[in-house]
Amino acid sequence: MLDEKLKEAMELLGGKAILKDQNQYFVLLSLKEFRKIKKEGVEGLTKQELIDKINNDIASWKVIQEEEKVDGMDLAELGAEKADEIRYEKTA
Repeated sequence: MLDEKLKEAMELLGGKAILKDQNQYFVLLSLKEFRKIKKEGVEGLTKQELIDKINNDIASWKVIQEEEKVDGMDLAELGAEKADEIRYEKTA
């Protein structure tokens, strides 16, 4: 069982603690905190946290879409038949 001082410290820290043993770190959670993490849904999020989560999900999706687009590009289709040629154009 846990030492009483460790239990008290975990209660003060909101049910979470990090333990270090030589070069390894371990996260110690109360069962309540573990269940909260396992839900991984939108339950319990504040309005701002939900907005942030949605924005992060959209940003991640956009990055993935751009990466797939770049991976699928053919330089010949772009008119850059010479791979060592670089052309700069001024935009408005």
